[in-house]
Amino acid sequence: MHKKELIVKLLSFSESNPQWRGQATFARYLAVFLESLDIPADSIYDFWRIEPYLTDICVDAFEQLRTSTKPVIVDFRKRYEEETEHPVPNLLDLGESDILHQGHAVQVTLGFMLANVLDSEYIGRDIDAYCNAQKYVLQQTFDKFLCHVYRNGMFDIIKDCDERGMSAKFGNTTLRTYIMAGRIMFTFARKEDDQVTFIAEDGDPLCYSAGLQSLNVNFRSALDLIEDVIKHWPKVQKSGAFKAKELAIC
Repeated sequence: MHKKELIVKLLSFSESNPQWRGQATFARYLAVFLESLDIPADSIYDFWRIEPYLTDICVDAFEQLRTSTKPVIVDFRKRYEEETEHPVPNLLDLGESDILHQGHAVQVTLGFMLANVLDSEYIGRDIDAYCNAQKYVLQQTFDKFLCHVYRNGMFDIIKDCDERGMSAKFGNTTLRTYIMAGRIMFTFARKEDDQVTFIAEDGDPLCYSAGLQSLNVNFRSALDLIEDVIKHWPKVQKSGAFKAKELAIC
């Protein structure tokens, strides 16, 4: 469809009383954003379609909603934040906003809304793949930790320890594990407030169901924390410094 057709659909959707908070306001805002967006190809070619570029456009629109000082956008920002009861999240940098708010914006405000407006489920997948790319890379890096560290000796050490919590330092990174209510938490940290935590099933040597729990550091630093443990794990094993009896309770 052309930009003008999408604008009409967005305004119609905003008046349909959407069930999710923030969707109506963002739909109206996106219509205004598109109205002022000059797309040369849309003006030149009758066959130009906006759908393939919606992911980039929507992320750009969200960033403008978060940062712009233009009065009309500031007004939309206030309304969006009142409806959702949280600040407009940063979709471009993992760790710069609460991951729950980021997830809500990606899945609900963008994914569900556009799927409804376009009557297509594919746009939701495109939004997820683009906006959650950093989260997927972070998960892959943690999976690398599971492969090279947890399944390579750490699981057995934790299993044989009588304490719930254990910790050790790997390079400049401290890894803490804690078992509670059938779950095990892995917290990678350098400073008290700079850390990333994953959670998995306790007693599972594979941890295929493990996922991100919390993130209090930027994306690149989070990768460095995990990679630090992976890098130093063999050395720690050989030195004998990572024995269960020598680990400190968290």
